[in-house]
Amino acid sequence: MNATLDTTITVILATGNRDKVKELRPLLEDISPLIRVTTLSELGAEVEIEETEETLEGNALLKARGIFELLSERFPALIALADDTGLEVEALGGAPGVYSARFAPMPEGKSPSYQDNVRHLLASMAGCSNRKALFRTVIALKGRIPSQNGEQFLFEHLAEGEVSGSVTIDERGSEGFGYDPVFMVDATAKTYAEMGITEKNRLSHRSLAVQKALLDLRKTLAENSIPLIYCPDNP
Repeated sequence: MNATLDTTITVILATGNRDKVKELRPLLEDISPLIRVTTLSELGAEVEIEETEETLEGNALLKARGIFELLSERFPALIALADDTGLEVEALGGAPGVYSARFAPMPEGKSPSYQDNVRHLLASMAGCSNRKALFRTVIALKGRIPSQNGEQFLFEHLAEGEVSGSVTIDERGSEGFGYDPVFMVDATAKTYAEMGITEKNRLSHRSLAVQKALLDLRKTLAENSIPLIYCPDNP
């Protein structure tokens, strides 16, 4: 399979979380004229891979590998992108961490909402003076693309982004999702929920991880003679 302008490389966002898709998609669309970004829902793939690993890295790889294997036969050139994100609070010994999406205790068979998790976090930190926290995202890429010799090139990449901040006493702002209303970024003294998506995408933990992952991806594509899109901010 040769890398020609007729070759489409499908990038699948391996998440069913629409809020994550909203953040990730703009960061991925301008890598190469051959890349088409899509989602599980757009492909009609109703699947959710259980996060059974004990690290963000493990869960991100688990999801990327799972979606790649599931949809591998449908696309000759395919990249699965998955992430796992955790809020690590110093006073809670790094919790909720890998369990951030399911931090609040719930009846069996029921998953907590964003609001459930936020309320449980604030209740867990009631009266706590040390409110330092770290937001971390790990991005995993698993792909198969055309190589220079006409064969298929298989690869995996991991990239991490982190932002330091603190947990506020009360919710602030109405944008974003998850813990955004209670995570104040040190660099701006604003919560993510007080930022628009453009500002958040410029400095968020997820954006930093994606940017690092894209550097790896652009290098991999270039090494296999896949044409790239260049712009002043992405030489």
